[in-house]
Amino acid sequence: MVLLSSLILGGCSVLPKKSGIEIMSYPPAKVLINGKESGMTPYKNTTLKPGDIEIGLETNDYKWSKKVRLNNNINTVIDWELGKEEKQSGGYVLYMERTGNSKNSGILVNVNPDKAAVAIDGEIKGFSPLRIDSVTEGDRQITLSYPGFKTVNVFVKAVPGYQLIVEAKLIEEGVENLPTPTITPTVGEKITMVVIKETETGWLRVRQQANSESGEIARVNPKDKYPLMEENQGWYKIDLGGGKEGWISAKYADKL
Repeated sequence: MVLLSSLILGGCSVLPKKSGIEIMSYPPAKVLINGKESGMTPYKNTTLKPGDIEIGLETNDYKWSKKVRLNNNINTVIDWELGKEEKQSGGYVLYMERTGNSKNSGILVNVNPDKAAVAIDGEIKGFSPLRIDSVTEGDRQITLSYPGFKTVNVFVKAVPGYQLIVEAKLIEEGVENLPTPTITPTVGEKITMVVIKETETGWLRVRQQANSESGEIARVNPKDKYPLMEENQGWYKIDLGGGKEGWISAKYADKL
């Protein structure tokens, strides 16, 4: 998660052209620019020339590289998490391009995996790849999510005359979509079931506790049915099977 106050570097058009790059990583990594070792993350350089360059990150366990295009008077931001395997690594690259329209701000989002949900300030706007030509100026929160992958939140500033470009790769997580359990009630016992409603993302988070700040332990799908174990102020505790249980928001489920 990064707060991007501005991607635009200061400067006058009569001065020599320059570009900047800011790189963050976890864990800290060696930075290579066009194959040349240039320092360690966190890394910042605002004296580079515009044009195509190759950025590399190296740790003892993993190497990553990507070609990026540096634009004049624009700061490119890279935030990457490095894992021992490809599926454990991911992050995003952020930069801006001029649009020629001084009144509007735009956003272009490309995510791996494709069809990831894209939300701005908590409202789902569509699925990647997604382009929005008109975004209200000011600070914005972009949220990228996909079932079975870690959700990414990025805080940026929409600037008139520029299109913000987000290129992201989401990291797989150890949470799986769970099948609907089969439970046979004992004689005389009545079990109340709940069915999951349709959601904006195509799945619903199951949390450890009955609040939206609690950690996610699983994801369930629309139309799946689960035994209702308990209710608590707008939350349902459901039986996931296999000895697992968790809480879902009651507004996304109906009792049967």
